[in-house]
Amino acid sequence: AGMLISSPAGNDLLFDESLCEQGRNFSNKIWNALRLVKSWEPEQREQPEAAKVALKWMDERIAEVMTELDDHYSKFRISDVLMTAYKFTWNDFCSWYLEAVKPVYGEQIDEKTHAKVIEHFETVVKILHPLMPFITEEIWHLLLERKSPQDSLVIASWPEAGTPDKDFLKGFSRSTEVITSVRNIRKQNNIPNKEKLKLEIRGEDQNEKDFHCLIEKLCNLESINEVSELPSQAFTFVMGGAEYG
Repeated sequence: AGMLISSPAGNDLLFDESLCEQGRNFSNKIWNALRLVKSWEPEQREQPEAAKVALKWMDERIAEVMTELDDHYSKFRISDVLMTAYKFTWNDFCSWYLEAVKPVYGEQIDEKTHAKVIEHFETVVKILHPLMPFITEEIWHLLLERKSPQDSLVIASWPEAGTPDKDFLKGFSRSTEVITSVRNIRKQNNIPNKEKLKLEIRGEDQNEKDFHCLIEKLCNLESINEVSELPSQAFTFVMGGAEYG
């Protein structure tokens, strides 16, 4: 993975062991994601709102990524293919997505969310298979029991590109920026993650309220409220046309 990422067309590359380590770390990241998903025991319960938002986002993100990958493949940009797949897998799937759908402590994941997570994981290993055939084939068979050789990943169909909902993707991206800002405030002020906070917002767009459930979960918030003025003693930050505190 590391060698391919660092080898754009037309350039020579000197061997460096750190590039092999990058590939190893990436393989470990995917394997740990599998271990996490396999540790969940689905049960029949109501699907959390944050999970619904995350599942829709992953559908839209896959549609966007597949369009990018198909374009790179058509132009033989293999380094760009791997960079796109790498960032999507590490940042989007393993980090934001799995954290968003992960059940809260003491609970199990609901059946509907679990089934969709498996489906999305299958798409991820399909995307990575041409670049990392062995580990992805192994993960493919560990995700679900495959009944025949015809169910092997090596002959599975390539995911189709789609037309993503750009507004939804933009809204989700905005929510991740808010989450990161709240986490930075916790870190800078030594506020424990287990301590629930209140977030108050002034001047937020209406469509951004759809992502409040996600922000509440990933920031461990007690509530999110819209106000005309932020409290004078609050830790604040500005994003776009809105103020948060």
